[in-house]
Amino acid sequence: MSAGRLRLFRFVLLAAAIIVAGCSADQPPPPAVGAGPQPKVLSSLNDVAATPVNPLAIDQVPQRGEGMILDRGPSSAGPRTFQNEPGMTRQVGPDSNPATVRLLNAKAAKFGNFSGVILDRILARLLVEERSEEFSRGKLPDELKAVIITATLNKQGKLTELVVEQHSGKAKIDQMMIDVCKKSIWYENPPVDALSDDGTYKLTVKLKLENYASLDETHWSFVTDLGLGIS
Repeated sequence: MSAGRLRLFRFVLLAAAIIVAGCSADQPPPPAVGAGPQPKVLSSLNDVAATPVNPLAIDQVPQRGEGMILDRGPSSAGPRTFQNEPGMTRQVGPDSNPATVRLLNAKAAKFGNFSGVILDRILARLLVEERSEEFSRGKLPDELKAVIITATLNKQGKLTELVVEQHSGKAKIDQMMIDVCKKSIWYENPPVDALSDDGTYKLTVKLKLENYASLDETHWSFVTDLGLGIS
């Protein structure tokens, strides 16, 4: 081979090597052996699965202050401990203001989510009212009965009527409970099977209060016993 052809042959080989090297630089290196799944780049928000939302779980986010007075238990605990067991109680509230909640009958236990949401909402507002200056100032009489209220909701879950079936013997307790029920009893998309024979939802709310403790003999905290039934 002549010297000219040899120089040409070497030039062609050099150019080919440069081209191959450039193409290799454009390719990502192969994953290492044993490497885990590679991250996925999303080109659309539709690639992200939506978080399921329970439309029946009203007030899942507590109002300001409710987190201190409601004991909802660990999120992994499943249904409320009294679900499907009427009469079984659940201890809630802080040590300074103990409270017990219960389902009063089998129908309330059957629709435990429906009952429990309303019961928790009543309790949260009730404990706030009990701590108010107006209510906590003064010891309650020792001989008090439970106040019992029947609440009627329409098919849409809106409160339409409150009837005091039994007075406690203390007007301020009865009035406080009426006010609490007005603000707390409602439910979006209530279960159709829980309707009563007249096509409405009939709830029975029962509250019993007792004196618990006082640091200054002027302001008192109370033992709260709250129950709910469905007729």
